[in-house]
Amino acid sequence: MIDCTDIEFTYDGERLALAGVDLHVGAGEFVCILGGNGSGKSTLAKHLNALLLPDKGSVTVDGYSTAEARNVYRIRSTAGMVFQNPDDQLVASLVEDDVAFGPENLGVETAELVRRVEECLRQVGLVGFETHETQALSGGQKQRVAIAGVLAMQPKVLILDEASAMLDPRGRKGLMRVCKELNAQGMAVVMITHFMEEAAEADRVVVLDHGKVACQGAPQDVLVRTDVLANLNLEVPFACDLSLKLQELGLDVPTCVKETQLVDAVASAIGEGSHPRDSGEDDAASPSVIPGGSHETLTSAILNGGGGGSVAASTCDDNSDDAVIAFQGVSFTYNPSKGKRKRGKRAKGEAEAGKRADWGNDPDAVWALRDIDFSVKRGEFFGIAGHTGSGKSTLIQHMNGILHPTCGRVLVEGRDVADKAQAASVRADVGVVFQYPEHQLFADTVYNDVAFGPRNLKLSDDEVDARVRESLELVRLDFDEVQGLSPFELSGGQQRRVAFAGVLAMRPSILVLDEPVAGLDPAARRDFLALIAHLHEQGRTVVMISHSMDDLAERCDRVLVLNEGETFEVGTPGDVFLRAGELNGIGLGIPAAQRVANGLRERGIPLPAGVLFDSGSLARALVELAGGKATCEAPEGTADGCDAGSGRAAANDSEGGAR
Repeated sequence: MIDCTDIEFTYDGERLALAGVDLHVGAGEFVCILGGNGSGKSTLAKHLNALLLPDKGSVTVDGYSTAEARNVYRIRSTAGMVFQNPDDQLVASLVEDDVAFGPENLGVETAELVRRVEECLRQVGLVGFETHETQALSGGQKQRVAIAGVLAMQPKVLILDEASAMLDPRGRKGLMRVCKELNAQGMAVVMITHFMEEAAEADRVVVLDHGKVACQGAPQDVLVRTDVLANLNLEVPFACDLSLKLQELGLDVPTCVKETQLVDAVASAIGEGSHPRDSGEDDAASPSVIPGGSHETLTSAILNGGGGGSVAASTCDDNSDDAVIAFQGVSFTYNPSKGKRKRGKRAKGEAEAGKRADWGNDPDAVWALRDIDFSVKRGEFFGIAGHTGSGKSTLIQHMNGILHPTCGRVLVEGRDVADKAQAASVRADVGVVFQYPEHQLFADTVYNDVAFGPRNLKLSDDEVDARVRESLELVRLDFDEVQGLSPFELSGGQQRRVAFAGVLAMRPSILVLDEPVAGLDPAARRDFLALIAHLHEQGRTVVMISHSMDDLAERCDRVLVLNEGETFEVGTPGDVFLRAGELNGIGLGIPAAQRVANGLRERGIPLPAGVLFDSGSLARALVELAGGKATCEAPEGTADGCDAGSGRAAANDSEGGAR
């Protein structure tokens, strides 16, 4: 279906973005392309439907060469592409018009056009959104509209360039379900992703590095090569990481890339069903009520074993005396006249609307936020989770007065953000970094971009200069090297750091981050999260939205979960993520270690209840159950024996640990 032969491409005539790539995709094949930021993935994807033409080599799609202009229409009808940022491809003001745009330009008859729009909106869980304005949707909902628009063209090849980056866990599962269904029907799928669990579902994995194919093969062969992937700024799937930890601790299990395979292997190794689960045992049970005997010993080993597990006990009460941000009965609607008519009651059938698809959304919702009450403590690392369209971005825009509540009030350091007299001081204290912060860049040089905020504070030139230097140093950029460059000449990761520096230059005491690591490769993501952790350790209060349950569980003191604009839960990671069934029901899921632990409990493995596992603590618990040793001695020259020989960084376990 696709043949790329020795293709080379450069944007500037000097540096090769693609340097001799050979890629062949068969009809009905599911291929996943991996690589760090800047490895050439998106450039390659744009060659697959003639958006770019190679400087050298050839590309053919379904037998048609992209180099011939007469073939372009046929090729783009054959290969449909979904971009990473949906705003780059939404063209109409209404959802149904946008989905219809592609097939309408292909000359599809009206009756068939209507059928395709309805079917594709159903496939992506957007039934009921037909007449909604595209620009009023959340980022994840926009992405689903873009996916529906490509599916409506009924291509033979579906190309996805980080299409799941802005989707919540349920949305990612829904996208994978659709892709596998279409693939089973004969459609070829080429998926670019940084989610290793998605790559594990492909027929073949191709890894790019500096514009070249570094390795390729079946997921089981490629995704277990920890040393190779680490050097390419990638990581292994969680199942592989846990498999290696278990092997190093002496448990005889194969190296798995899928969690279901690992659950089967571990259950077999320990003795499936040999430890019947106690009746009434529940994930949410507190360790204080775990039955005696081996459970007590095991829980002690987990919690004191140097790496793991957290207890479902509150470590930060909700006393508002030390609150730096307080939401008091906050409701907000983007349509005030409609909201007032429905204030205090739900539209008929609203509850059912949220259940009509497995993507999670309510097209009839009037209130973006409804009766929100919570507070953020001084110095706290506070997480916010919620499905796509749950109100997360709307919520944080209340924290510095970008939006004002329709009802209720928001206080920052005791000041009402809706009070115009105090608005300036509130915004100086609260720095907001939006999704894709590099989109906040606008100045001609890095220096001027970072200096913009301090200059608006009417600071002296010397003070502005000091703040620019300080903030660039905080984000680990060399002042002398970058200060005179255009921010648009920098790499994506560097642009994100510059945008972050522009916020830090205001010296806010509170940082509010909206999906700050979306779209970054695993190595860049770890670096950026470490930077945020460092700023938090310096005394700043951090509020972070994330679709990664693992990141929230590892780093946050408390987590707020939103569901359809309402508070689902506020509590410690243990309070929140031990409610697996309920979280799955609202489309969020739980951290990977907890998913595996729950899967093993269902197979009769008596892991203690009331413990929020990470990979290290889960590995020790399983080895203890298998009769092995709960800890291992570190070989000479290694910091952690449990990571020795695997070739992967120990940062995942050492940074943040378990709470």
